[in-house]
Amino acid sequence: MRHGFSRILRKSFPAALLLGLLLLPAGREAKAWEPFDNFVNGIEMFGELPSEVNELRQSYNETVTQLEDAKSDLQAYRDDMETYRAQITQLNEQNERLDEQNKQLQDTVALLNKAQQERDQSAKTMKIVIFVLIGLFAGYFLLIRVLRFGLRGRR
Repeated sequence: MRHGFSRILRKSFPAALLLGLLLLPAGREAKAWEPFDNFVNGIEMFGELPSEVNELRQSYNETVTQLEDAKSDLQAYRDDMETYRAQITQLNEQNERLDEQNKQLQDTVALLNKAQQERDQSAKTMKIVIFVLIGLFAGYFLLIRVLRFGLRGRR
């Protein structure tokens, strides 16, 4: 096992050295504590991650709640629309029945008006006949009186 560890150490040492050279600042002055500061900043950022994750989770939960509310509102709207559609269909059927009844009533009124006109015409004709009969009777009575008066005068 010792043999495997030393072989790994021999192969990883040049890689670690190369990585260390790549991390050295090129063209600027290196501060002594910069890697440590970077490490501390990384830990602080990592420490802030749970609060950001919690904020994101809370925001996600609020969004899901809003989505569920929107879905329920949409379903309620669809239910209301179905109710309104059924009511409109029922009102249209009632309107058709009322139109049919209105047409029947108009036909009945037209027949009654025609019958009333016929009665008025027959009443007018009857009045004329009565006045003509009264006139004929009066004329006959006057003609008889005139003839009697005329024949009396001749005798």
